[in-house]
Amino acid sequence: MSKPRDILTIWLCKVIYKVMRLRGSHGAALPGLIAEKLNPNLIKKLTLIPEGIIVVSGTNGKTTTTHLLAKTLERMGKKVFTNHSGSNMTRGLLASIVRFSNLKGELEYDVAILEIDEAYAAKLAPILKPRAAILTNVLRDQLDRFGEIDHTARLLHTLAEGCTELVVYNAADSRLNDIPDSVKSAKAISYGFSNEIAEHFPDDDSLYSLASRELPGKYDYCLESSTTGECRITSNTGKVLIDSSRLPGWHNVLNLTSVYALVTEVYGKQGKQLFSNLKPPYGRGEIITIGDTELTLQLVKNPNGFRTAMGVEPGSPALVIINDHIADGRDVSWLWDVDVNSFSERQMVATSGTRAYDMAVRLKYSDVESVFVEPDIKLALERFISENKSGVIFLTYTAMLRSRKLLKQIAKGMPS
Repeated sequence: MSKPRDILTIWLCKVIYKVMRLRGSHGAALPGLIAEKLNPNLIKKLTLIPEGIIVVSGTNGKTTTTHLLAKTLERMGKKVFTNHSGSNMTRGLLASIVRFSNLKGELEYDVAILEIDEAYAAKLAPILKPRAAILTNVLRDQLDRFGEIDHTARLLHTLAEGCTELVVYNAADSRLNDIPDSVKSAKAISYGFSNEIAEHFPDDDSLYSLASRELPGKYDYCLESSTTGECRITSNTGKVLIDSSRLPGWHNVLNLTSVYALVTEVYGKQGKQLFSNLKPPYGRGEIITIGDTELTLQLVKNPNGFRTAMGVEPGSPALVIINDHIADGRDVSWLWDVDVNSFSERQMVATSGTRAYDMAVRLKYSDVESVFVEPDIKLALERFISENKSGVIFLTYTAMLRSRKLLKQIAKGMPS
């Protein structure tokens, strides 16, 4: 039974959430911020969910992996609690608790799948005592917040220490392959990719040369290959071919590999259909159709993520929208560590956002000419749509949120 204080907090914050929605605001963070101020212990309600908590953390792939895992467990008939909005700090988790609790203050779910920011994951692990975790990678990102990547790695090791049953970790990441040394009472299961496809997964130690990179000889779960519409994963139980036609990009099939590993380890061997035809969440390979034009939105936020994402629909037109707001990271010097040479093979490239000219200069230094440079995102989207029947839009976080809203407006204004 919920405590009176918990119920009152939930009721108050539900009202705030409803008011914000009526006013047209997304309302994801404010109710959680108020709950954090009024009743920070509300987060402990997550520990009452019967089948426990599974945490997903790491630099890249948190939102997609969380989404894929939640959808897979829902296919198994589980009622899944998750922070759908991608707001992955304490206030984001509290906002989800407020939103999805019933009026008695109860969370009527079987299992919790939580995307948690690396710093908050380490902080919350002793409180939440997660049953299991997926650790995706450690890459240079948000240096104005995290500092050096070795610090980020230590945060993920702390999360691993707090898991009670299982840790699924990316052993191809040199800063995570010693995770078994940090795991105390849980089982450590590795996943990664074969040497044959390593070029599609650059890390910070091999930005300019893959020759110096050393990969483990074996993983518990290994992504062996990915052709159009199908990926092959091998493990101690054999190999499985999974339909990944709706998951564009190598990064997304690697995320799927981690999900396959966790579900197999926790719930036993499952049929491949359980994992087939899964779609990525918003902005991470999401496909949006505007009139006769089909657009793929691909979030980018650091050198390695950008380089990997450039494998999405190679050759098709591209619009690169770079913002430098706080949520994006104010320092965009990381653009110079992105190998943009493959953009020369695309039909056209254009740039937009608050750092449209910075991106255009970066392309220019690799002899890639921008067809147009338009800082105004709405104008850039309208022109890109008018000139192309398909294309990929690479965007930073705030640019992605803004573009999705603008695309809805543009779609409504088009003739039926």
